[in-house]
Amino acid sequence: MKVEVARYRKRDGWLTRHWAVFVDGDLLAVTLYRKGALAVALAIDSLNGTRPVLTRDGQGESSPGTVPHPEA
Repeated sequence: MKVEVARYRKRDGWLTRHWAVFVDGDLLAVTLYRKGALAVALAIDSLNGTRPVLTRDGQGESSPGTVPHPEA
């Protein structure tokens, strides 16, 4: 199981001030602060013994924040 923390993007691709936690590429949670997102990721990782991956979204690197949202 891969847990990632990245800046949350709106459906139109714009970055927000929120942080998202992704598990195997699927959105799990959105928090207001990065510290909260890391706390969620660490809680999940304590269940399976892995470490979360903090991405530098918005710094020119691809991240799970660019995963398209399912159409509603």
